[in-house]
Amino acid sequence: MILFFVFAGILTVPLGIYLYILIRRFLGLFFKDQKERMQKIISVIAAVVLAVGSVNLFGLWALIVFHIAAVSLLVDMIRLLLKRAGCRFSRIWKWIWRSGVIAFAVTAAVMGYAYVNMHRVIVTNYTIQTDKPIREGGYQIVFLSDLHYGTTMGLEKLREYCKRMEQEQPDFVVLGGDIVDERTSLQEADEAFRTLAQIPSTFGTFYVYGNHDKGRYSNTCDFTEEQLEQVIQDAGVQILEDESVLLNQELSISGRKDRSYAAAEKDGRKTSADLMKDLPQSAYHIVADHQPRDMQENAAAGYDLMLSGHTHAGQMWPVGLITTLFDKGTVNYGQKLFGHMQLVVSSGIAGWGYPLRTGKHSEYVVIFIK
Repeated sequence: MILFFVFAGILTVPLGIYLYILIRRFLGLFFKDQKERMQKIISVIAAVVLAVGSVNLFGLWALIVFHIAAVSLLVDMIRLLLKRAGCRFSRIWKWIWRSGVIAFAVTAAVMGYAYVNMHRVIVTNYTIQTDKPIREGGYQIVFLSDLHYGTTMGLEKLREYCKRMEQEQPDFVVLGGDIVDERTSLQEADEAFRTLAQIPSTFGTFYVYGNHDKGRYSNTCDFTEEQLEQVIQDAGVQILEDESVLLNQELSISGRKDRSYAAAEKDGRKTSADLMKDLPQSAYHIVADHQPRDMQENAAAGYDLMLSGHTHAGQMWPVGLITTLFDKGTVNYGQKLFGHMQLVVSSGIAGWGYPLRTGKHSEYVVIFIK
């Protein structure tokens, strides 16, 4: 966490310098040359305020400022290339360039699209075949993660999507973590789990904690971990934290303790093999782990299907692209095969921090195992 803030602080230095250039360029449209000192003073103050406010890279303020700066930089580069190619610019185009109107317009358009995209939840279907001796009709699973209840979705909308999930006639429901977070109130947590628990299914609803659920990223979380656990259990949702259950004597589901909690606790978390040791080998084995990690370990232990969320598919571009390029230990989104084990990573039914998404879409997942 300390390294993150150090990185954020270093990143805001070039941002502040570039913002100073942009602000001075804009003020030059209104101030005369003899007021150059006034321009500099105003530009420095404004650039410092904007840059310091952007230290929280996950905040809405930083998101908007970085988008404006990125678009402005792109416009500057295109203008420089055209200028070197011998192009001349009219007074109108010079005014457009100096005013930054292109950057503001593009950023507004991106934010508008991101808001609409976040609130449009789709269903993503996967069909997975197995040679394991399961019933002829197979099994239907509804899987959803990363609701972060209260950020982008309230009770009315959640009920609407639960009605849609009910139409899938699932045999069981898997909640893949981060259903709530440090900003969710205790009352909202109760609403979320009671609503999700009402999705009818044959074997019930199972839940694994995500890194945000227990509110450990904030000292002002409205609920304790014990209160959250009681809310979940009272709703009728079964928590799987390094636990496994056998369904219908031919299909199992194991839930792993989240990596973030395991790292902070002395006892860590059980291995994939430990969770499998009391289960029949002939069963079809599913493991739910909030963060898509340890795929090779899970495959080697004998799991047939792994369900994860956490990544939000990047949520805001280019986060997903950076993850895909530089973090080879995870999968950003979608379906991928590891040995004989299928991995499904959901982009999440909502998002964290702000109600905006340009990375993929919001979704819940329906998996048919046959």
